[in-house]
Amino acid sequence: MNESAASGAFSFAELNYLRLEAMDLFERCLTEGQTTPLETFVEQQISQEPPRLELLREVAEDLHQRLLALRENHFDVRERVLRTVRDDFSLDLSPLIPLNALESYHRLNPDDAIRFLGTQGALAAQEEHALRSALDASLGTAAQVHQDVVMTERLYDYVMDWLMGLNATMARRFWAESLLRPTTER
Repeated sequence: MNESAASGAFSFAELNYLRLEAMDLFERCLTEGQTTPLETFVEQQISQEPPRLELLREVAEDLHQRLLALRENHFDVRERVLRTVRDDFSLDLSPLIPLNALESYHRLNPDDAIRFLGTQGALAAQEEHALRSALDASLGTAAQVHQDVVMTERLYDYVMDWLMGLNATMARRFWAESLLRPTTER
């Protein structure tokens, strides 16, 4: 009994360690701009016998949580620039960057935005410079966050595809084995 309790604790500790390792690799993917580090890790877990499905579920959940946080951050970047333009310059940029176009916010052309804002009132050179600086900073941040969102979605889908495939394979194997087992009569 003690042995099974100790092995359960080891498994839990190992699961947490591997989960932390996966998230470190995820951060590395974002930094390097490539998915290979986490994909290699997932493939190593799949090659285990039996595959570490619980770990893959946990990694998928962690990636999903990161994805939600990144999307919220992307929204916040847009909102901050809208608020800055509205509060500091009494102008409205929202028609150019509607909420339903959040995914493409980072592609907004600053010159188009300045021209659009100029139609709402004359801009002094200093105001135009300040607006351009705020837009450039916001768009740069939005582009990075968008890139992170796309990579996180890709990695999440990758893990989920493996997880669903392995679950289906395990279910088929269990079903086939149950057909081969002799039935006991009463």
